[in-house]
Amino acid sequence: MIYTITFNPAIDCVMRVDDLAFGRINRAASQEFFFGGKGVNVSYVLSHLGRTSTAWGFIAGWTGAALEAALQEDGIPTGFIRLPAGNTRINAKLKGTVTGGDSSEETAVNAAGPVIDEASLQRFFSQLDQVRPGDFVILSGGIPKGTPKDIYARVMRELEGRDVRVVVDATQDVLMLSLPYRPFLVKPNDEELAEITGCDPLDEQALADGARMLQERGAQNVLVSRGGHGSLLLDAAGRLQFAPVIAGTLVNSVGAGDSTVAGFVEGFLRGTEAGLPETQVYDEAYKLAQACGSATAFSPGLAPAELVNELLARLES
Repeated sequence: MIYTITFNPAIDCVMRVDDLAFGRINRAASQEFFFGGKGVNVSYVLSHLGRTSTAWGFIAGWTGAALEAALQEDGIPTGFIRLPAGNTRINAKLKGTVTGGDSSEETAVNAAGPVIDEASLQRFFSQLDQVRPGDFVILSGGIPKGTPKDIYARVMRELEGRDVRVVVDATQDVLMLSLPYRPFLVKPNDEELAEITGCDPLDEQALADGARMLQERGAQNVLVSRGGHGSLLLDAAGRLQFAPVIAGTLVNSVGAGDSTVAGFVEGFLRGTEAGLPETQVYDEAYKLAQACGSATAFSPGLAPAELVNELLARLES
């Protein structure tokens, strides 16, 4: 079983606004709602790839109920902890041109999210008893204000010794505090890795050194997404690979990193289930990670299966 854990899920309201100006009423040309948060996105992409996962985390209020209902309607099992106060956050994404400009831009306003009370946190830790040997647990995204920075590390400590593979997609302290518990995979992007190491995010050698530092501190596999510059993987066998970006037209950058995580996990499982040698398993995982991340970048939504397969075929040709 795969469990995705999102401490601060969200509903994204995406509006297209042409000639956006402050201080006046603006009319949206279009409006869409997306139910997400990084772990939720991973569950959606895994579903597109034919793999079942269960979405865990914390929800609150009517927005949380709407998010959970949407996942269940889409066939994704859930096990969210319902918080006693507040609402799951709504993020506003504005896409369009600004008055006086001629290029399209995107502006995001992200809400903080509800507070996770201690009783709800204890219910969540009790829920971890359901995790079994061989399972994957994917810890993804930021944490709400007031939540301890070592929360991912505490989850990993609870799972220690159970033969559970844990994936961590987080930034700075939350990521670094998890490393002593040897996460199976960490996936910073180039800017996040640069913040940790102080390096230039465009310097490939510095990024490689940063990936090695994360591995030396405990990460088994380090996958660094680099946007338009591709990605790099330092795998558990000690091999460093750089991959260029797949050619295509950027449509949507939101969720590309989450799709990359889903692709790596699914690729690893496919390779393992097929009985491939370890190095080949990581090669297959890396290719599917690239295909999934790019499929999201080239689409309005998250990694359509048909496009994933098309891009994967290009990588394998």
